[in-house]
Amino acid sequence: MFKRLAAVLVAIAFLGVGLTSANAQNRDRVSVVMTKNMDTGSDFGFVVSATTPLDLVLAVTATYQEIQASNIPERAGGVAREIQATRPYLVSLQEVTEVRTGPFGGPATTVVADGLKSLLASLAQRGLHYEPVAIQMNADVEAPAFDPLFNLFDVRVTDFDVMLARTDLPVSEFKLERVEQQHFNAMLVFPTPTGQSIPFPRGWIAVDTKLRGKSYRVLATHLETFNLDLQAAQAIELVNGPAISDVPVILAGDLNSDANNPDPAQSPAYHIVVDAGFLDVWSTIHPGNPGFTWPLHGEDPFTASSSPGQRIDLILTRGSGVEARAIALTGNSLTDLTPSGLWPSDHAGVVALFQVLPSRD
Repeated sequence: MFKRLAAVLVAIAFLGVGLTSANAQNRDRVSVVMTKNMDTGSDFGFVVSATTPLDLVLAVTATYQEIQASNIPERAGGVAREIQATRPYLVSLQEVTEVRTGPFGGPATTVVADGLKSLLASLAQRGLHYEPVAIQMNADVEAPAFDPLFNLFDVRVTDFDVMLARTDLPVSEFKLERVEQQHFNAMLVFPTPTGQSIPFPRGWIAVDTKLRGKSYRVLATHLETFNLDLQAAQAIELVNGPAISDVPVILAGDLNSDANNPDPAQSPAYHIVVDAGFLDVWSTIHPGNPGFTWPLHGEDPFTASSSPGQRIDLILTRGSGVEARAIALTGNSLTDLTPSGLWPSDHAGVVALFQVLPSRD
């Protein structure tokens, strides 16, 4: 098993060297797809447990401090290093976070942290060429918090899903044909102690791609975690909507559904997707290896120790036109820690190497 995993890692590490040559000789149509949850830096446990308006302000204060301590810009650099090591063509990103502050009562317009901007800057510094082809705004919440002198100010946290694409490849080799995105109809609405209800939309991004003349779709998503009934409903929308395609589909995202849990009631999304005909790439290539992706660390506080025990970050395929050749985890080793000793995220990244097959007709 260890020799096989080492071979996978070596194969992926050499993609940047060998891929251009192989394609130039017209041998293989090879694509690399990655999924990575960048982690906001908080699980919002303080906020969820608040029962009074004062509790809520204290919870927002603690959450803001926690997100700040997580150092989004530095951690984004760690994610850039993972991308540099594997050179994916498309990257499905979840929990790409922007944090803004402002006077009490708003608007909160001063940017304190911008995960996407930090990631793109770090990628550029490394000489890598990536641009977002889709940016989907999900939850966008503004609430009051206390500063160190117990004065009130507003904190605004905005969550995005993003699809990045390489831009340094010729269109004759890699071409984006169509990009779609949409929120699910099934959506969590969180009641607060102040009587307000806060919507937490989630959705999907679909990118139709051509790799040297052969088409496939990469579908990115981040499903609900706090309500399993909503998670199941979102998974059903996914398989009955953008997952239906005339071309092969690669699904890459954080399903918040443990692939190692055999009980559909406890892990509905994974079972719904697999029952719809999707092939779990990790379990196919690494049978018997649990491949845990989360949590690499705990939160409340951000750096609390933890051991991963679930595989919720997944890459799956449906259709006969693509075949997975390798898959590996990234960002889950002590060597991946940032200069100040932080994990880039509490989620491991997952990167898979695919061969896009010629037509059989």
